[in-house]
Order: sequence, then C-alpha cells, then structure tokens
Amino acid sequence: MSYVTPPIEIAQTRRRRILINGKSGTRKTTSLLTFPRPIAVLSYPGELGWDSLPDNDPEIYKRVWADDAGKAQDALKTIQAIEKEALEIIASGKYRTIALEGLHHMTTIALDHATDGAYLKGEEFEPRQYGLAYRVVFDHITRISNTNVPVIVWTCWAENKQERPKRPGEKAEDVPKKILSALPGQLPHQIMGRFSVTLYQSLKLRKDKAGLVQKNERGEPIMDATWQTRQQGDVLCAGLKGPREIVERIPTILPADYNALDAAWLKAEKEASSVDK
Repeated sequence: MSYVTPPIEIAQTRRRRILINGKSGTRKTTSLLTFPRPIAVLSYPGELGWDSLPDNDPEIYKRVWADDAGKAQDALKTIQAIEKEALEIIASGKYRTIALEGLHHMTTIALDHATDGAYLKGEEFEPRQYGLAYRVVFDHITRISNTNVPVIVWTCWAENKQERPKRPGEKAEDVPKKILSALPGQLPHQIMGRFSVTLYQSLKLRKDKAGLVQKNERGEPIMDATWQTRQQGDVLCAGLKGPREIVERIPTILPADYNALDAAWLKAEKEASSVDK
C-alpha cells in the first residue's frame, strides 16, 4: 500500500460519486436510467429493484445475485464475489456509469461477517464489531470509487431513525427522529463523508402554477420523483461537497434526473465564475 497521484480523470469526476437515499417505492432504480450511458447495474444480494429496469436495452447491463437455494451463505465469500464482479465490470472500461443497488444490503452482509454470523442470527455481539463492519463497507466503497469510471452511484434505503442516543430517563418515543440512511449504528452519519453528492429521493405531488394537483387520465394524482440536495426539515441524508460559492447556488429540490443535477451544477459554476470576474 502506498500513496499515488490520482489520474486526472478521477480528480475531474470525484463529485460524481453519488449516494441516492430513499424510502422503498420512490423510484430510485428508475432514476438510474437518467445517468450517462452505457450503464452497468450491479444489485447487491437481497436487492430486488432490478425488476424495474428494461430487459432489452443494449445500453443497460444488469447483474443480479443468484442464491444457492437452501444453502447457508458465507458472508466473507459473498463480499469477495461482489467485489470480484464489480471490479471486473470496472476493468472492462465499457461503462460511463456504474450503479450499485442496495448499499443497505451490503452493510448487512458486512456486519454479519464482522460478527461471525451473530448479526443475522439475532445473537448478541460486541459493540466494537460495528467498527469492523464499517471498515469493510468503507474499504469496499473506496476500492470502487478510486477508478476511472466517470460516474459511480449507489442506492440505499432511507428510514426515520433516532437523531441521537436516548438520554438517561428518557423514553425512546421522545427522542427526535430524522430521515437517515437505513444503516446500523453511527454509519448513517459517517457514510456521507464517502460521497461528494448525497441525495434524498422522494415522491411529490405534481401541481400547476395555481397550486392545483395534476391528475392522469384515470383521475389519479401524478407523483414526480425528486432529489433533495441538502439537509432540510427532517431530512439529514442529503448534502453536496464542493466550493461553497458553487454548492450554495444549487437548488434544494431537483427532478430525480442526472441531467437536471448536472445542468444545475454547471449553471452554478458559471454564476460563481461571473461573480469572481
């Protein structure tokens, strides 16, 4: 192991290491179709969102996990198989975007490995083993990120979690809850440091200029998928890294579309540049 100077391609695209958080059913997988093509989508074991991706699109390459029915899974071997597949896809040099679906599933496997199977069995384990699992996840993200692939994006479930530990004498229901990545322990807070773009995806009612809800031909309200780009309200699992004069100009809410994000970033860069002049 040693220090190296990253290739210029990595330096130029580091802010395109993206984490999309969102509750189930918020079209996270579908939003991947807006990313630069061709796209390779690797689903972590347990992730089922790939069903919503097209089967016959030559620019979408899907890899899904196939369990051996009735056989117990070895967590370490599973992690090794995931990394082997991901690095082979990267080494092919064919894809402008690589998407890894279901980071929460990868974290479960890492924690099961760190606890020698106690986690999935529901058995007690040492708190320090959380740290060992975090290291597995962080190392995995680093190995995938430090490559020349222009855009790499992860998806992860989000959920309402306690904002802080319960204080002595305090009831659990009295601890404020916020929307965070659906990851164990302190990982929801620490994971954000691994990405330059962290987004929260949700569905919002489509309204016209008068504020009236738009409906489809069946009379049902139309819901649009959106990305929240920074912490606001109950959402803590969002944020952008970059020069302050640029990221502060990017809207808090954007369509869940990579092109919209890219356009907003470029516009912010131009505005910041014009102010400097």
